[in-house]
Amino acid sequence: MPEGATNHRRQQRLLLTAGLLVADVSAIALALTAAHRLANARSIWYAPEQFPPALWLVIPIAIAIFGLGRLYVLDELLEGSVEYGRVVYGCTLAALSLVLLGFWGKFLQDVAPSRTLIVLVWGVSVFAVGGGRFLIRRAVRFLRRRGYLISRAVIVGLGTSGLAFARHFQQARHSGVRVVGFVDDFLPPGTPVLGDLVVLGPPSDLDRILEETGAHEVIIVPTATAWESFQELMRRAATMNGCRVRLAPGSRDLLATTLRAHQLAQIPMLTVERVRITGLDRVLKSTLDYAIALALLAPAALGVLLSAAALRAWGLRPFRRMRIIGREGRPVSVYILNTGDARRGVPRLIRRLRVDRLPLLAAVLLGRMSLVGPRPIPLERRAAYAAWLPSLLTVRPGVTGLWAVRPTASLDDEMEQSLFYIRHYTIWLDIEVLLRAVLRLISGNGRQEEWEGTALRERVPVHR
Repeated sequence: MPEGATNHRRQQRLLLTAGLLVADVSAIALALTAAHRLANARSIWYAPEQFPPALWLVIPIAIAIFGLGRLYVLDELLEGSVEYGRVVYGCTLAALSLVLLGFWGKFLQDVAPSRTLIVLVWGVSVFAVGGGRFLIRRAVRFLRRRGYLISRAVIVGLGTSGLAFARHFQQARHSGVRVVGFVDDFLPPGTPVLGDLVVLGPPSDLDRILEETGAHEVIIVPTATAWESFQELMRRAATMNGCRVRLAPGSRDLLATTLRAHQLAQIPMLTVERVRITGLDRVLKSTLDYAIALALLAPAALGVLLSAAALRAWGLRPFRRMRIIGREGRPVSVYILNTGDARRGVPRLIRRLRVDRLPLLAAVLLGRMSLVGPRPIPLERRAAYAAWLPSLLTVRPGVTGLWAVRPTASLDDEMEQSLFYIRHYTIWLDIEVLLRAVLRLISGNGRQEEWEGTALRERVPVHR
């Protein structure tokens, strides 16, 4: 790998680490100042006469705790909710350090932290440090989309999984990984693979390829690599000059799960978590689901009753029961308003205003569906979606989703979009989808409404 490229990347990572340190120090200082004012003067705008200098000791203590908690290991940050969990844990320990400081403070006769101060330091520091990390994430994503903080990667092993990873990194530009080519045992050098990406050579030429492409990372797909080549790469992994070697899941279906690293009898193991959205993300998603569903419950019930009465007067049975595939493949029953073919009159109006889906809020409150998620799949259509089900069933189906706000031309494209949602889930993505759904409802795009009207019914996958 060229020395100039290595130094440039190292400088960018050092600057990013320094930015994280400055943001954390500023956030902790802000938390200490605000908490001290609130605890002593009950007002953020009034400064007590003296700020105990000993309280500043919390800053180096907090930074040390953050460092031990791997909050400055860049390869483990900037994605997912694990970083925020570490922030909460680190801030909790930093606030509790005030208890120890209290003993020394009494000895030094300049500080005796009260329980109120400890609680305020914890709460404000979690908010300030977490907020700072959130803003840094947004800034990093912005820079990565413009070519900064990028890691150049070579994928070793093609096949379905290798191609899926390459497409994934092309879509997720904010991930900071740019694939520069493939290394493969079976295809000759120069074979076009994906866009302008080609096979660069066999694994035995990997050192030359890394030197010529300036790649920083090697992503190995074990199942797409000859066994002899894989063993040789593992033997050489520790001596690849300056390059990080990563092992990718052998199946693209694992992209929609979570792999937990741990040791079993001192042997490194990866355990496959059955659901993709876990931890803090799961708590936030459930909170959003229940909060919005409960807030809409009363007006939705009124709308459903009036619509049901109108459908009955129109001569239709008001409700329609559907059996769909829930999370982890469990069959669940949901109800929607029965609008029939909805070509005219009351049924068409009800479907156009999306009132027919309001009964699905009950399914959200019962934990059978989520407000945002992949398209609900009727049980009788299971076979048509079989290729994607192992990944789709890691989350609950959604009342709405990317499939509703970003219509695609084919079922394959829609499934790729749903998998992208699962892999890149954040609470902000759910909020974005909900806002887009509301805007589409207000704008009243009739043609797209008709397209979406088939969402819970009979959409035939003609592209299989």
